[in-house]
Amino acid sequence: MTCAKQIVKAEIITTDGESFKGENSCKNPQEVCPRDIEGYASGEGYHLCKEVCEQESHAEIDAISKAGDKCEGATLYLTGHTYACDSCKGTAGAVGIKEIIIK
Repeated sequence: MTCAKQIVKAEIITTDGESFKGENSCKNPQEVCPRDIEGYASGEGYHLCKEVCEQESHAEIDAISKAGDKCEGATLYLTGHTYACDSCKGTAGAVGIKEIIIK
């Protein structure tokens, strides 16, 4: 099910051209984003995504979990958002993703 705020997709392209896709799907999607209802600014209140919408992860983390150890040297393409949050950037760097490109 899709996020009420925005649909975000991530695609990791490995150094050998393999593709792994992730998205920010929710198990308990809402009609209105709880972060908006609570008045959070963009990039804040992500705990509500997990607590209310039951979002397991951001699109970047979903793609990373699918790619596993193939992330080293890969490029991550992000669509549907204007930036990767600090947590996702940190995880991407830790698994060896060389670049995040916002589409």
